[in-house]
Amino acid sequence: MKYLTKKVIKGKSYYYLQYENYTKNIGHFLPDDLKSIFFTFFQEIATKKFKNFPKNIKKDFRYLNVQHVEKTKFWYLLLKHELFEREHHDFYKKFIVLFTYHSNKTEGSKTKKKDIEEMDPWTTRKPVTKTEVEILHSFMAFHHAFSDDMKWNVKNIRQVHRLLLEKLDPIIAGQWKKENNIAPSNDTTTDFREVPHAMNRLIHWLRTEMKNDTYPPMLALQFYCTFEKIHPFLDGNGRVGRILCNSILDKFGYPPVIFFTDNKTEHSSALRAFSEGRPMKMYKHFLNQLKKTYKALGYNLEKFS
Repeated sequence: MKYLTKKVIKGKSYYYLQYENYTKNIGHFLPDDLKSIFFTFFQEIATKKFKNFPKNIKKDFRYLNVQHVEKTKFWYLLLKHELFEREHHDFYKKFIVLFTYHSNKTEGSKTKKKDIEEMDPWTTRKPVTKTEVEILHSFMAFHHAFSDDMKWNVKNIRQVHRLLLEKLDPIIAGQWKKENNIAPSNDTTTDFREVPHAMNRLIHWLRTEMKNDTYPPMLALQFYCTFEKIHPFLDGNGRVGRILCNSILDKFGYPPVIFFTDNKTEHSSALRAFSEGRPMKMYKHFLNQLKKTYKALGYNLEKFS
């Protein structure tokens, strides 16, 4: 079992919890309250690691305290442990419903939340209505980006877009834009002739920063904001961008976030500020949306401290 090791010393068994260089002896037998012990162990790690957290990152996330991000990260890591399989399944289902609702509504979708709740991401039934097609393919695009099949290259980014739109707008699904467009905030975007080069450059940057251990939330937000500035597809850029942003967070063990449609104005303002070289506004917006996400999902993460 991940994070759990067993040692035999002089004929006696000892069980330990271990994460990176943190270890905790839990005795000769596995206790009945193993979940609770795991939870306490990760609480302790979250507190200890933050004491030595880089000062520059604390400064950039100073508005709401980056410690909240780190607490949430360790809660999410624990949730993905095999011991919490049922809890993770429930979380994933609740998250994908709320994410799909807000992400699609931001782009003008009229789909109701109850329609999304009635479609299970794990069913394979053939959708009948346009609403069902939209929902199911949003699930498919999200699931691919969160799967082991997702590789950080141009092909997979286009695949996320293809899955999202192939039944709704097959002519443009998975294809770079063939004409210029503007972002919802009326900002200019990359010229369509420059998109292939711009996306290759973005992917190269992302891979380099992944190797350089750039702080994952910063990495995800920088990628997302740059992607939206490029606006590589004729339609669906916002939905694809938000899926990819969350995929990067998940890859590094950080919890996904929902950018709520009722905060659309603040979101557009933060994107514009980032493109003007003022990233702090997006960091602040992200932290607000992170707290709002888990409150909306019914998780009280304040106790994880």
